[in-house]
Amino acid sequence: MTLTPIRLKLWWLLAMSVLLLASQAGFSAVSSAWLTRVKQTGDGLPHNHVYAVAQAADGFLWIGTPNALSRFDGDRFTKFPFREIDQSEEHNQGVRRILCGRDGGLWIAPMHGPVLHISADYSEAFCPETGVTNSEALALTEDREGALWIVYADGVVIRWKDGKSETFSKFEGAPSGNMSLVTDASGCVWLCKGHNLAAIRNGKLEREETFKSNIRMAPGGTNGIWVVAGQQLFKYDLERGAQDFGLIPVDTQRAVGSVLIEDHSGAVWIGTDTAGLYRYSDSGFEKIETSYPNIWCLSEDRDHSIWVGTAGGGLNRITRRGVQLEGVENEDSLVGIESVCQDRDGQLWGVAQNGAVVCRRDGQWIAPFTNSLEAASCVAADAGGAIWIGTQNKILYRWRDGQLDAWTSEQGIVGNHIVTLLASSKGDLWIGEHLPDAVQCLQAGELHKLPFAKKFGKINGMAEDAAGNIWIGTANGSLLRADAGGVVDETPATTPHRGVRSLYATPDGGLWIGYDGWGLAHLKDNQFRHLNLNQGLPDDYISQIIADGLGWLWFGGRDQGLFKIRQQQLEEALANPAAHVRPVFYGRDEGLVSKEAIGWSPSAIRSRDGRLWIPMRTELAVADPKLLLERPEPPPVFLTCVAVDNQPIAAYGGITELSHTANLKTLDRPLHLEPRHRKLEFEFAALNFITPENLHFRYRLDGVDDDWVDIGKQRSVTFSRLNAGSYELHVAASTGDGPWNEIRVPLGVIVAPFFWETWWFRLGLLILFTGAVIGAVRYFSFQRLQLQLRAMEHQAALDKERARIARDLHDDLGSSLMYVALVLEMNEQKSGTNHSNGEAPQICSPMVRRVVQSVDEIIWAINPRNDQLKYLLDYIIEYSVEFLHAASIRTKVDVPDSAPGVVVSPEVRHNLFLAVKEALNNVVRHAQATEVRFEIVADAQHIHITIHDNGKGFAEPADKPSADGLRNMRQRMEEIDGEFFLESKPGGGTRISLLYSLQHNHRVSLP
Repeated sequence: MTLTPIRLKLWWLLAMSVLLLASQAGFSAVSSAWLTRVKQTGDGLPHNHVYAVAQAADGFLWIGTPNALSRFDGDRFTKFPFREIDQSEEHNQGVRRILCGRDGGLWIAPMHGPVLHISADYSEAFCPETGVTNSEALALTEDREGALWIVYADGVVIRWKDGKSETFSKFEGAPSGNMSLVTDASGCVWLCKGHNLAAIRNGKLEREETFKSNIRMAPGGTNGIWVVAGQQLFKYDLERGAQDFGLIPVDTQRAVGSVLIEDHSGAVWIGTDTAGLYRYSDSGFEKIETSYPNIWCLSEDRDHSIWVGTAGGGLNRITRRGVQLEGVENEDSLVGIESVCQDRDGQLWGVAQNGAVVCRRDGQWIAPFTNSLEAASCVAADAGGAIWIGTQNKILYRWRDGQLDAWTSEQGIVGNHIVTLLASSKGDLWIGEHLPDAVQCLQAGELHKLPFAKKFGKINGMAEDAAGNIWIGTANGSLLRADAGGVVDETPATTPHRGVRSLYATPDGGLWIGYDGWGLAHLKDNQFRHLNLNQGLPDDYISQIIADGLGWLWFGGRDQGLFKIRQQQLEEALANPAAHVRPVFYGRDEGLVSKEAIGWSPSAIRSRDGRLWIPMRTELAVADPKLLLERPEPPPVFLTCVAVDNQPIAAYGGITELSHTANLKTLDRPLHLEPRHRKLEFEFAALNFITPENLHFRYRLDGVDDDWVDIGKQRSVTFSRLNAGSYELHVAASTGDGPWNEIRVPLGVIVAPFFWETWWFRLGLLILFTGAVIGAVRYFSFQRLQLQLRAMEHQAALDKERARIARDLHDDLGSSLMYVALVLEMNEQKSGTNHSNGEAPQICSPMVRRVVQSVDEIIWAINPRNDQLKYLLDYIIEYSVEFLHAASIRTKVDVPDSAPGVVVSPEVRHNLFLAVKEALNNVVRHAQATEVRFEIVADAQHIHITIHDNGKGFAEPADKPSADGLRNMRQRMEEIDGEFFLESKPGGGTRISLLYSLQHNHRVSLP
């Protein structure tokens, strides 16, 4: 809807806009294409004066400073002393020049003293004998044959190879000045001193050219050299002489070139003594920012980074900028852009942090409107070509087809401050307002306020998902889903009361949610999942979320700034709480003044050319994901130090003559440790000079760890005392989410045992223990044998006594009873038929015989000769046959042919026999049987006696005194731990089984 007050100003605004688009002040503050990173003493650099930088064959950078020679891995500086090489005098530790030799070793020219060579494997160091002892080496180079050339401060030039040196004449009559040596691509050696340039020809120094100023030189990529004379750049070769490439645009007339190199692309980098660093290419000269204007050395590494040594500003690394920084200049300050969008024609629009509306034309941000729109807060573009502008003064603007329309409180705007705008795919405009908080939808020019069921706080973000749903995040952590009919609270119950800072919907129907102190969440198919710091998320304040279309999600955080994570990693971590993500950072190392991202809606966008536009606290970060792809090859990994109880015992490149430690570069055997160590520490490095902050490490110590242990950016690992044994350390590194690379050879570690853990100690202990056991066994066996012998002696005495009792009973009592029986029989025969006189003898004679028989049984039971099982069985069978035969009952006997030689105690023999006797007596007295089957089964474990008659049988044993025999039999078997079985039925006879286990057999001494 067009308002009258606004319409009155439109023509004036349009006229002014035409002029402003071309000339409005507020030029773009696009950052340089080059990024300078600085390392100084606070970062571990030994000194802020850097004389020399060189990259060794293994990839490490070596740095020469006035007080040390150091090695740099992209993160740490390690000092290397070399004073002990020459013991003739105390030399300064400073280094003037470093040259990487063709053999992979290093040539080092110290501030004072002889030139030093360190071998490629860092195992040897020596000083070549050049014959010059009191002069300082100013420059070093090697020719194509590997010979070393040295120019000394006194003008002497030495060629040294294989222990032999050759001296060249000095510049005769040349004016004084600094000297330098280089070798060009053709192998020609060049020397300069002061204004004069000379080449080594036919073994002689031949003057080639004299310039107007002191000169410095550097080899070219092709034949010839680059020469800077004062402020003039030349290219010189033997055929064409000097070619002039123009003046260096220094900002002071006193500045002169001090050092130069040609990079891999053919561009020339020129360091000056007071005006900083310049780069010359086909586009001409450009100045490169450095930390100090006096440049002492230049070097290019294998990643094409330029390293700059300064005279007080430390070490600088120059690279192509991966993230451009933009904003609007306001006098001397840079104003950031907090909300940005792209219209239908590809034009970028934004709102600066001072409330001005700007657009981007030809790489510049300009203000197309007058100051009347400086209270703007956010912008959005719809599909119809309109630009919507929210303000902080209760006005909503629309710019379309050169016309500016407005909606105010008179048309229904509720909040004083419009904080978010979202142009939906349906053509509606969703508006988030503050003071009071409200959500409105603009449809067909009409505002509709959506009712809230409760207070949700300030609207911080809006997003439209693939299904067309409008999602709203609020300051109190609520997640709302809106449509024209109202607002539905979809806040998951598991979320804390932390504000939603950002929302981003993906084409697959998912919704990413950035929280204020609670990390990142994802909502899809009604499934809400959360990711936190414990899973590798580097920041739990997520203000910006945007996808780059290459599989990465980019985030702007409060503490860690700009970073990206692969979307696949995020989804895996959401599904598996044990999984970790590996972010790639773009923070202050990319030139971001502030690492904090700000959150407005709309904020971060991906423009049509694929670049990402992400508002930060002080600038607008512009990243081109195609230029920021991670290196496909993993970084080389090195184990740099091993320390035991804080004392180094091995180091990478530790020169043994100097450090007296094992050299990890050449170590081909395990390290041996004493058992009394308390702590073992390993330090490692991976060479990544471009983004060292994105390195991730993991390790595995075989013998301790079953799997890899991820330690993130940590470059060391510590173990408490290791037990005796063999171990092997593996270390791997990765850049971002790239592939892992391991150290070339795992490090073996052997921990010696304490003396009580040694094999000989354990063997001796085993022998001692075995001897003690044998002695104890022998002792206790002897004691047991003594007891057994005494028991056997006691048993023998008992058996002897039993035999004597049996003989006495048999010979004395038995004979006497038999005599009485015979006398009674004789009296019975004499008395004839006289019943009155013979009644008593007739009664006494059978009784005496029964007594004799009982005495015989007792004698049999106690006689030790009958302890064998076979005698028991013979006795039972003999008795049974005679007894049944006397009763006129047929007998069938089934007995084993032989019985095992088992000893049966008297108690068992006595009870078994009496049980059999009672069973036979019952057969004769009660069964009315005509046949008895007598069966005995005997082996080494059991005796099984079965008596089966064909008598009348019975159903149940009678409960009368005559049934005592059955109870007696059962009782006798129980007394000897035997078993008694009875089977009978009327008319079916009776079956009695006596079962005794010989395992229960024991000897019983009878009194």
